[in-house]
Amino acid sequence: MSSEAVKKEFKFTFKTKSTVSTLTVPVPIPLLLTVKEFVGRLMCAHDLPCYVEEDLLQMLQLFVKDETAKHQNGNASVILKALEGAAHDKLGNIADQWTKSYTQECTGYTQEKKVPEGQEFTELYHKLIHSQTLEVLFHLEHTYSVAVQDVVVQRDKAIQKLQSKQSQEMERAVQNLDITHDDQHVNMLAARHFENMQRESQQWEMELKNLQEAQRQEFKQYIYQLANDTNNGEEGLVSQRIRAMSDSLPIQDTEEVVEEPAMNESFTINLGAQLKTSHNLRLMSMDVLDLCRHKPIRARGRLMPQPQRLQSAMSLYSNSLSALVLMVDDRVNSYTGIKKEFANICQQSTDFHFPDMDTQLRVIQQDAQKANLLRKERKMENGSADSTASDGSSGSDNGEMSSNLQTGDFYMTRHSNLSQVHLVFHLVSDDSIRDVEARNRHPVILALKNILKIAVQFDIYTITLPLFLVYEMYEEMTIAWCTRRAELVFKCVKGFMMEMPTSGGSDGGETRTIQFVVPKGISEELFTTLSTMLPQIFQQSRSLDLTQR
Repeated sequence: MSSEAVKKEFKFTFKTKSTVSTLTVPVPIPLLLTVKEFVGRLMCAHDLPCYVEEDLLQMLQLFVKDETAKHQNGNASVILKALEGAAHDKLGNIADQWTKSYTQECTGYTQEKKVPEGQEFTELYHKLIHSQTLEVLFHLEHTYSVAVQDVVVQRDKAIQKLQSKQSQEMERAVQNLDITHDDQHVNMLAARHFENMQRESQQWEMELKNLQEAQRQEFKQYIYQLANDTNNGEEGLVSQRIRAMSDSLPIQDTEEVVEEPAMNESFTINLGAQLKTSHNLRLMSMDVLDLCRHKPIRARGRLMPQPQRLQSAMSLYSNSLSALVLMVDDRVNSYTGIKKEFANICQQSTDFHFPDMDTQLRVIQQDAQKANLLRKERKMENGSADSTASDGSSGSDNGEMSSNLQTGDFYMTRHSNLSQVHLVFHLVSDDSIRDVEARNRHPVILALKNILKIAVQFDIYTITLPLFLVYEMYEEMTIAWCTRRAELVFKCVKGFMMEMPTSGGSDGGETRTIQFVVPKGISEELFTTLSTMLPQIFQQSRSLDLTQR
């Protein structure tokens, strides 16, 4: 972090036709804007002749360079003087902190280590997470997560402070309209506010990306070092250092939030005409994003990772993955609604195994444009080119192919930094899904069938989906509407499960689990109705007493 700016007096002498003039102005050091921009402001503020601009720019550049160097050297001298007489261990710790901060800020100077031949990062991580180094890895991930959350909190506070300041300036400008301000001034003020907000957001985004990139590189180095220590059969200095990093985290004084117990019911059902297979079904009333959020537990006053992270981490590179179906709009971005909330959760910690959310969405946007182009070509081949004009995904006003998707389309993102989810299916929906007359041929219902097929094909043994296909209770969603929608989804899912190839449960493998989520806060009466309906539609397994005739 840079120290507070100081003002240094700058003098510039120039000649006119008859006199010699001297300009004396205070210059903030360090100068946060470019010297050229500062010169332009001086030229306008003091009405200087245009022919002195070049000389003023050269002299001011030298002045700012010299004074900035003196200012930084002075700050360094004060810091070094304060360290005189400090213990050797304290000096070493401070030097380590400076080195770490420098490599995190300047990614070009971060040291990179070559990957050992014949060893893949994923294989090493899977091996370590199933060994005695499990606790060490959780300490490391928790330490990194705290660092990222600290930057996110600082970013949110800085943006909120800037928004409050801009709101007050705009309010004063509107109140003084036609007195000291006119429409042009208000428009210029709004444009400047927008530019400042964009600049502030970009600076924090770059700082967060630099931190996460440095954490990814450092995490991989720790994995290789931990693997080497594990092969030697003893806890090395790397493990001890990681534990020390976690223990040095500040103790949180915030009170724990006691949550109300969620309503949930679990069932085990048998499906199949001849060879029956068992499946776990679970009905839950909750916020679906709670499956993604980290909720650390408190141990001796210090925040620790939640137990659910253990299962998610150990099954990351396994044949037992967990997925979530997220209902989204037709735009591939993370700017509004539940997509923004989900992106904020992903940003709370660094993903060490997969690309970040923004990178994945950029790739998906490119694929969506290709898919829309193929759709357009197929329609033209089928002689229905005139119908593309009404297709929202066919193109945009500037002639470029749009990346907007159609209802029933879905795309998938991968994550290793969420609480209980590895994969997220982003299913495109619209307001038509709220229609009580929606049937099993609705594009969203058909998309669920394809998602369940993918789940079977790629070893996704736990999948969570919204029972009502919406996340909020709307005015038209009466008890009759809810029971009708639940019956539709239950029967469609049962049909899809009957069509799928049987695997797990009956052959000793892991039983598949489907979790139905209803909006948080529904009445107990409605939840009881739904929980009664589920075993009636599905065949619930029952034990038979063969001793009685």
